[in-house]
Amino acid sequence: MRRVARDHRLLAVVVPRRRRGLREFARRVLQRSENSLAGLKAPLIDITEAPIFRPDVIVVASFPKIIPAEILAVARFGALNMHMSLLPRHRGPDPLFWTYWQDDRDAGATVHWVNECIDAGDIAAQEAIPLTRGLASREAYMQLTTIGVELLARVLGQIAAGHTPRAPQDGARSTYESAADIARARVPFAQWPAERVWHVLSGLGDQRSGLIADATGCALAHGRATGYRTSQDVEPGRIALAQSGYELHCRDGVVAVGHRA
Repeated sequence: MRRVARDHRLLAVVVPRRRRGLREFARRVLQRSENSLAGLKAPLIDITEAPIFRPDVIVVASFPKIIPAEILAVARFGALNMHMSLLPRHRGPDPLFWTYWQDDRDAGATVHWVNECIDAGDIAAQEAIPLTRGLASREAYMQLTTIGVELLARVLGQIAAGHTPRAPQDGARSTYESAADIARARVPFAQWPAERVWHVLSGLGDQRSGLIADATGCALAHGRATGYRTSQDVEPGRIALAQSGYELHCRDGVVAVGHRA
């Protein structure tokens, strides 16, 4: 919000009314922003109130519901979404999860125009960065947020100057993963190499648990992966208890995973 308000007038901040925790969080963020931006008074509103403000552009970031077409239509130029993947790859919620899960070597941020399909609108700006192996997902997200905000500021500046950047997505290269797919995700450590298992669980284990399951299919509580070693002396699929957590026997080695903090 501070970056947008540096060059543009921020009319209002929208959060869903039924997401009480998110709304309270947004209220605190907005209050901090108001304190750091003298004279800025952007009310906290529900999406249904957006037409009152007649915005030039609607900016979307991590909004947890589909915005109705009639709301999008009130913006003079349209709506821009900040998405944490290299679209058209990883459309859908929590794309950074799938960037780790699918063993992508690059992560990225995309600013795209919103249309009637999920994360399928024309790309306005995009930037890729190498994803450091095993980097905690919170750290990766903050890196991508910094990049995404600057991309957004650049696009808004282009729009203000009379240029509307658009590049169609290649639908043939698109992938989509749902929230239900995340809920079902369990690391197939018996089939994956140890380095990949370590990367995924070191990255995602800072925010998620239950990504590994025992022989009965029961999800286990766990923290981040702490290391791995390659070895021919393994029993792929075995989970051994250790003092600090678990040892997962993978295709070509063993991954140490900590207890949930």
